[in-house]
Amino acid sequence: MSIESQHPNGEPVTSSGDAQANARRSSTAQISSIVALAVSVLALATGAYQTRLMQAQARASVWPIVSLGLSYFGSRDKGGFTWEVENNGVGPALIKSVTLSLDGKPMRNWDEVFQVLFGHGRENATVSSINGNVLPPSTNRETTIAAIRTTQPDEAKALFDAKDRFKMSVCYCSVYEECWEAQWLKRDVAPVAQCSVANTVQFEQ
Repeated sequence: MSIESQHPNGEPVTSSGDAQANARRSSTAQISSIVALAVSVLALATGAYQTRLMQAQARASVWPIVSLGLSYFGSRDKGGFTWEVENNGVGPALIKSVTLSLDGKPMRNWDEVFQVLFGHGRENATVSSINGNVLPPSTNRETTIAAIRTTQPDEAKALFDAKDRFKMSVCYCSVYEECWEAQWLKRDVAPVAQCSVANTVQFEQ
């Protein structure tokens, strides 16, 4: 029971029981505020995590995976060699940079390659440009660009025999501007901050 008395100046004096009750109410209010703040922070953190997760899933849904390889068959009467560029991912690959070297010397096009290997420019082989192009994904279809293809037995064998003398690098990006570098005859790709053409000899065809 609350007991009040009169102060000499006429003001009521609250008993110790009321003071304790007021302190408990104040403490409860502070705890409630702290809990509410913690719940708000947790909700914000959960929302931010879900947003990052959705963004990561969106990026993963359009990841391109470029590989550089070859196909070759040879016989006395016929032969064939194809330099293959494939996108085995689920999103388009934006080709930003291509470099090719033969015996450590940078090449600008297949004519320069043929000059080194055969002493003359390209005559019968067909080529396709990949530098600056968008390589579509292989989802629901086979997508392979033949960078160079020949059905001449001598050319096919010479290109196949020289495969270890070549080095090719293709730098490409996804639609989210995440970039990777693919290497000739290597399965794995390496992530890079960006594709740079500075101080490089670009292979144009």
